[in-house]
Amino acid sequence: MLSLYFLFIIIVITIAIMLSILLYKANLERKDRRKSQLQSKWRSYLDTVMEKGHPGNSQMMLSDIKELQSAEDLMAFYAEAVLIKEDKIFRTFLHYNKDFWVQLGRAYEKKRAIEKAYFAYVCEQLRLNEPDEYNELTELMLSYIMASSVYCRENALKALYAFGNIDGVVDGLLTLTRNHAVHHRKLVSDGLMEFKGNQKELAEALYERFEQFDKEYQIAIIDLFRLSGECLKHRLITLLERKCTDKDVACALLRYYRKYPVPEYKEIILAYLYPENEEDWEYTSTAASVLGQYPGEDTVQALKSVLSSKYWYVRLNASRSIAELGVEESQVRDILDGQDFYAKDQLSYQLANHEEERDQYGYN
Repeated sequence: MLSLYFLFIIIVITIAIMLSILLYKANLERKDRRKSQLQSKWRSYLDTVMEKGHPGNSQMMLSDIKELQSAEDLMAFYAEAVLIKEDKIFRTFLHYNKDFWVQLGRAYEKKRAIEKAYFAYVCEQLRLNEPDEYNELTELMLSYIMASSVYCRENALKALYAFGNIDGVVDGLLTLTRNHAVHHRKLVSDGLMEFKGNQKELAEALYERFEQFDKEYQIAIIDLFRLSGECLKHRLITLLERKCTDKDVACALLRYYRKYPVPEYKEIILAYLYPENEEDWEYTSTAASVLGQYPGEDTVQALKSVLSSKYWYVRLNASRSIAELGVEESQVRDILDGQDFYAKDQLSYQLANHEEERDQYGYN
């Protein structure tokens, strides 16, 4: 009797699972049909826009805006629009209907964060603004970046980068700073690299307001400087000369001067090899890495002096720089024959490794 009871339970559970699977499949098929219908509708809409050829004949109606307030409709519209986003007629159509996109953005501003984030994504991908435009749509994205959702904030920033307006990007980062809103520096630096306007002019504008940004944004901005060229190399040095510059900011600046070495600044960089607080090993480690681009007997002696550091990264970077400078073994024989096992082990390894690379790739 008990076995029949358990068999009955198993049958009921099996039937319930099968029904759930069938309902799930039916729901997927319904969503696919709905998606296909919506895409077909907006494909016809955009085909009509393209056929008319003149933006004056393709004004978006309030009914269009109302329909696009549905995330499903907006996704279907985007799926078709992205295929023609660089077409001249379509770009003119977007520009002509800018006010309607602003209205739509205001509607999405009141929606859930995930929907607001998607609208910002559409603005970025369709590049609804051009570099010379700082308008209501720009201001809308500036309000979106204050959302608590990191996805919404990131997508709004990406929209500003895609628009290519320098003032829009600067104001965006200043808005985050003033509101003490932290956005991961890697996301910011990667985003700044994608800026669609003039990168060098953006770097200049960010430099002019540099002191107004929080530390996290300053570091991301320095990364942009490093990848934008050496036009700021004779101005950024003033930040390194200050003793009050934040440690992480100073290290980012030091890395800049590894990529763009300026021989006359060697003494300033050497000073960072010996911080007042011995525990600030990050200064020593970064400066040791940078000094591989600043040859000279004083550089070699300074790097040798920190090879005995208790910090592994300091020894590693000092050894690498000595090898990078092409120092002969006779110049570091006192280290190689010395009693500091860790120093001579790291140095001998780096010298041998550098020699191997030089033989393999044929550089001097």
